[in-house]
Order: sequence, then structure tokens, then C-alpha cells
Amino acid sequence: MGHFTASIFSEALGFNTHLEILFPRGQAYAPAQKVLYLLHGLSDNCTAWLHKTRISEYANKNNYIVIMPEVQRSFYSDMAHGSKYFTYITRELPEICEKVFNLKHKRETTFVAGLSMGGFGAIKCGLGRPDFYAACASFSGALDMKTRVDGVKQTGENPFPELAAILGVNFDYPDDSDLFYLANAAVKLPVRPQVLITCGDGDFLLEDNLRFNAHMQAIDYGHTYKQWPGEHTWDFWEDCLPLAFNFFEGNCLSNKSGDAI
Repeated sequence: MGHFTASIFSEALGFNTHLEILFPRGQAYAPAQKVLYLLHGLSDNCTAWLHKTRISEYANKNNYIVIMPEVQRSFYSDMAHGSKYFTYITRELPEICEKVFNLKHKRETTFVAGLSMGGFGAIKCGLGRPDFYAACASFSGALDMKTRVDGVKQTGENPFPELAAILGVNFDYPDDSDLFYLANAAVKLPVRPQVLITCGDGDFLLEDNLRFNAHMQAIDYGHTYKQWPGEHTWDFWEDCLPLAFNFFEGNCLSNKSGDAI
């Protein structure tokens, strides 16, 4: 297994940032064609998946390059008062990886997944850049952030102090960060990313996931939703990883065009 820890300068962010990259065994100098961008949660960083799961084992077994970027507490957004994290993740980072690691992007073999805040980020990336990703997967994702922000505006109680930097002092929630809006746009496309959503039935974000699942069903997106006993823990997310790889392999790579099925 090849493992690289990198420090790179990002024009979109305006500073040096870190990322972790895994290459399957024997592929460090002749890259596999399957790439997974794996996103961290609110309280983690780009090393979390390496330290707390068997991602190296799953990546090697399934022959994936796994790219784990650093985004702080940005909610994978181009911030109103801060850096352009969505631009970095979906545009600049892939270009850097293509140049530095000789990766050749192909939409049908490019995937994005994440947990909690990273689950939100993964669905936002997939639906916001349907031209770039074949599929996206959310594990215990914060999938209804607009409702949460509306609650902050109504009550004045803000559990996320970074929201003012992300959205601006008026907390105006943009359409391009509203997963419900993005799903409505993506479902009309002839080719759209496939979507996997998982959540534990004891997770504090379960209601977010149920609302988004109901919306996806209502618009007939053709997604996959799975729920089983579990909470907002690494034990649950460990179980999500092989499920996601099986989803990519069975549902996406067997459908080379990336069409929803």
C-alpha cells in the first residue's frame, strides 16, 4: 500500500493545506483508474479515516486511490468571509492530483464519500458537480443544513460559530449549498451521480437523513438509503466503508455511463 502525506499550496484557499493519499499495492507509479475522495467530519481532520478505520485495507482490496483532504470546519463551502473550500475540493485539488500524482480523471470511476459534515460535503460535491462524479455516499450526514440554519435565524441560538463566516452575518443560505435544491436540479439531468445514504437509527442526525430520503423518493431520484442500528460513531462508519465500495463496484462501475439506475 502506498501512503503519501502531502502539504500543498492552494490558490483557492490562499494557504498551505494537508492531504493524505492512499495508493493500492503495486499502483504507486501506475495509478489505478478508480479514485475516491473521502471527506472528514466537523471535529476531525484529513488523518481521521486513516487512524480510526481500515480504509487502507478496503482501498487496497478494491484497487482504489483514496484522497483525503483537509477542510477545517468549512462545511465544504466557498465561504462568504473566508476561503473557497468547495472550489478547492471539486476543482483545484483534482487538478493538483492529476499533475503531481499523474492521475487521469474519468467521471465514471470518480467517487466522493464522507461522514457527518463530510456526508453533507459528499452529497454537495456529487449533486453540485454531476459532471465530475459518478456517485456520492453520505454516512450519518448533516443533510438538511438549511433547516438548521433557519432555526438559528429564528431562535438566535447558534451551535456553529463558523456559520457567520461561511454564510455571512445575515445567514443567507445559498441554493448551491441546499441539498434539496441540488437534488431537484440533478434529477432532471440525463446523466446524474448515483447516491448512497446511510444512517444509524440512534444517530442524532437521523431526522435530517429521513427528510432528505423522503425528498429523494418524492422526486424519484433513484437513490439508495440504508438504515440500521447504530449511532454517530466510528463503529458505524467502519461498517459503511465496505458497503460504499460494494455500492460503487456493483451499482456504478457496472453502469459505465454513470446514469442513475
